[in-house]
Amino acid sequence: MKNEEKGAVALVRTEGRAYRHRMTYRSPWPNSGVRARRRRRRSPLCAAALLLALGGCGDDEAATATDSTATATATESSATEATTGTTTASTEGTSEATADATTTAGTGDGTTSTGTGESTGESTTTTGGESTTTADATTTTDGVTSTGADTTTGTTGDPPCEPEEPPMMAGPEVVLAPEFEEFYTAFELGPVPGIPPEARLGGSTIHYLDDNKLLVAGFSEAANGKIYEIGVTRGACGHIVGFDGDANVVAETPYVDANLVYVKSGLLFYTEWPVNRISQLLPGQMAPAKTTDLAGIGVTPSPGGLGFVPPGFDDPGGMRALSWAGGEWYHIDRAPDGELFTLSNAVQTATLPNGPGGFAYVPEGSPGFDDPHVIVAEWSVNQVGVYQVDAAGDPMEETRKDFFTEFPRPWGAYFEPVTGDYLFLTWGAGVDRIYIVQGFEAPPPLPQ
Repeated sequence: MKNEEKGAVALVRTEGRAYRHRMTYRSPWPNSGVRARRRRRRSPLCAAALLLALGGCGDDEAATATDSTATATATESSATEATTGTTTASTEGTSEATADATTTAGTGDGTTSTGTGESTGESTTTTGGESTTTADATTTTDGVTSTGADTTTGTTGDPPCEPEEPPMMAGPEVVLAPEFEEFYTAFELGPVPGIPPEARLGGSTIHYLDDNKLLVAGFSEAANGKIYEIGVTRGACGHIVGFDGDANVVAETPYVDANLVYVKSGLLFYTEWPVNRISQLLPGQMAPAKTTDLAGIGVTPSPGGLGFVPPGFDDPGGMRALSWAGGEWYHIDRAPDGELFTLSNAVQTATLPNGPGGFAYVPEGSPGFDDPHVIVAEWSVNQVGVYQVDAAGDPMEETRKDFFTEFPRPWGAYFEPVTGDYLFLTWGAGVDRIYIVQGFEAPPPLPQ
């Protein structure tokens, strides 16, 4: 029996195992212009006088400055402020030649403040709602400050995102495949506060109405299964970096398993293992409104994984289910029935190895994935695999490759909607915990 097998698992970790995943930070949004604004480059030869007169340089974004007599420079000046004060100039960074200057910011969200700045080493020039930072000494001539090379700019009111990470890197028990090391970084969020340590974890999902609430299946695959809700803390760029408060029970869901999946209305689908069922939970309800016995529609016991085909395929929104331990991959039809759906006509189209559990479709544009893929937690072998998928959204068995060559009893799998960060949950690895992987693009909207 699977519960007995899982409960008896004792992970043996080899001492001295290579810690292979990348420890340096990379931008998690390689092509995103929505949640992380790119820093724009300006020509180092553009003087602030031209910026004031023309409203910009080397950029199509207009910036208007009015009531200006000069530009003040100041160390560590904010990108959201224009500065009034005394500018100190020196070609060597030591002499003092001052000129009074008053600047009123024009466009953007800039505000005007007064003060005295001293030009030393790194300086910041604020004009027209934009902040310019350099590492060179500054020179003031006739009240106009110019700077050297390597100038970067950010937009007032929306400063560039800085690296933000959960406090704990994933340990040596988690090893990314070499092919993906340069693109992705794994972190450990840890056990979920408020869920008893003896509870096995199943699927997870961000609440469909609140990006700062995470739902997590607890006591997975047990008669006392529940769905918990806990707050999450996000950094300035939206990445989940920790938990907020303790988890509370929001639904009683016996045998809840590896995937929790929403549709747009807020209806939540989840699998029940080992009883071979799929249930539907309406928003705000403590118990499922409808449960389908999958044996009656042709499913081999018992699915843990569940998901919907994303847009761009021949069957967008089509339901897919994945059984443990045999790896049977199914199409399941669903037809609207008021607020719920009627499930029918299960058809097996693939068989996946390695005792698969939760799965999710890799968001389009994610680094290292030139073709559409699905990512699968492989509980039985302590790995996570990826498969190229065909036009119907079904995995092609011969294309499997490692994403994690080592991962302790992976089960749940989920791309969160704000940043695309990928949440993995362990099942039966001591006290279960959540890991998170940065580097993916955000997934498409929920299906209907």
